Amino acid sequence: MKVLVLHSELGILRGGGENFTRNLFTAFAERGHQVTAAFVADRRRRYPLPLPSSLEPIPIPGLWSSNLGQATLSLISQCFPCESRFRTQWDQLQEALAWRTFAWHTRRFQARITREFARRWDDFDAVYVHGDAILASKTAQYRPTVLRLPGPISAERTPMLRRVHAVCANGDALVRTRAFLGNHVIELPVGLDAHVFTPGTSSVRSTLRWEDHHCVVGYVGRLTHLKGVDLLAAAFREIARNVPDARLLVVGYGEEEGHLRSVLAQELARGAVHIEPGVNHADLPAWYRAMDLMVMPSRYENHSNALIEAMACGTPFLASDIGGNRKLSETGAGWLCEAKSIESLSQWLRRIIEDRPELVARREAAARSVRDHCSWTTSAECLEGIIACRLGVKK
Repeated sequence: MKVLVLHSELGILRGGGENFTRNLFTAFAERGHQVTAAFVADRRRRYPLPLPSSLEPIPIPGLWSSNLGQATLSLISQCFPCESRFRTQWDQLQEALAWRTFAWHTRRFQARITREFARRWDDFDAVYVHGDAILASKTAQYRPTVLRLPGPISAERTPMLRRVHAVCANGDALVRTRAFLGNHVIELPVGLDAHVFTPGTSSVRSTLRWEDHHCVVGYVGRLTHLKGVDLLAAAFREIARNVPDARLLVVGYGEEEGHLRSVLAQELARGAVHIEPGVNHADLPAWYRAMDLMVMPSRYENHSNALIEAMACGTPFLASDIGGNRKLSETGAGWLCEAKSIESLSQWLRRIIEDRPELVARREAAARSVRDHCSWTTSAECLEGIIACRLGVKK
């Protein structure tokens, strides 16, 4: 099969969706298929994150930004008390502007793809579109198309989704979308490299001069408002005042980094917090293993790749009570706190840190719950079946 992947930020972000696409199509290419990927790049066609060698890149040059102004908005938010009405209103404004900025970025990408491939659709047997129902409905006019939904979508898009040959999802998005689209939505499960993400030792703690008696709270992912890292910063600052052995390890980068460094300036200065902006995906296990607890305080989460990777490394989690986090909590590998609440997050963090025996007991449950159920090979086989059976493309 010759498959064209359309994923706008594939070469510039290390988010869960981008890692999903890279890993899925690396495994897909290993099954003998040809994969070409189109994504945004700067005006010289440069992009910071190289694709796996088995994927042929088509960078789309231009001036691109899906989070324009978010860093400034986050810094302004510090002017308002955390639990005040003004802060709540500002958060709502920031969320609204973030979605509108992303929608603007998406429309531009749609226009460029339509123009770039106007005479090239016949070069491919099928098209895979990440997250963009409008773009998928357009490409479906020319080639058999698979749309993957990384999150839920409004029922108002039903006519558009019906025009796409196959709609795929997992986690919370699968449950919500099936409520109005039925069996037109197919599960495409998240995978995991079980040979890489395993329990084990790590030198990260010693490198940071943190000792065994320290309780390391960790976060891995994009530093964005949607992921709730501002909530984590505020909650940890409160915890650090009363729990001297608490440590915070943040792995990732994004527009909220300046906000985190400002809020946690004192903790960073005394070595209680460490922010590691860029870690290759293959190197993440060492960072997960350095954590006693993985925290995911997202304002929305579909089915977190980072939580699954942490669990596979034997690290239990605390996550917001929302979306796919609820399903993962059923494994007994973690706890849930109230979404968007600094007070709830802070209370749960302190409770967990002070109950180290329970934290240790959940490590085995974390590793056991995912090690035999997630595989990128299985995900690639599933996609291959979807393209062959639903789209009618010969293997």
